[in-house]
Amino acid sequence: MSELVKYVIEHTDRNACTCGKCIVSGEEKELPHSVDMFFFDVSAKNNPNVDTFRKLISEHQGAWGEVNVFDGQEHSYIELGGWIGDQGLAMQFMGLGWILGLWQVAHPVNMLGFERNDPMAQQMAGMGLLSILPAKGFSF
Repeated sequence: MSELVKYVIEHTDRNACTCGKCIVSGEEKELPHSVDMFFFDVSAKNNPNVDTFRKLISEHQGAWGEVNVFDGQEHSYIELGGWIGDQGLAMQFMGLGWILGLWQVAHPVNMLGFERNDPMAQQMAGMGLLSILPAKGFSF
C-alpha cells in the first residue's frame, strides 16, 4: 500500500463531519471539513496537511498508469481510481484535495443542477461525471 493511499485512509472518513456547518454547496468562502462527493460525503480527520498531501501525490506511482493531478486538466474518479487503485478511495482522495483547497470537484448536482435522485444524474455520475477541476478559474 502506497504512502498516499495510507494518508488518504488515515485522513478521511466516508461521511459528513458532525460540526453541521461545512458541507460544500458552492456558497462557502472558507475551506470545509466535509464535501459532497455525490455518492457519499467525505470528511477530513486527523488534521491533514496540504504540504504533506502534495508531497505524497508527487511521489505516488500509479497502480494502473500515471496521472498528474496538478496539470490543470479535468480528471474523473474513474481515471483517478486506476491511478490510486480503487474508485471509492479515489473519491476520498478527491474529497481531501477539495477540503485542502487543491481543486474543486464537479458532479451532476453541483455542476449541472440535477437533483441527486434524478436517474440521469445517477447515470452521468456512474459514467464518470465526477471529476476534479483546477481550484482557481472555474466556478459552477
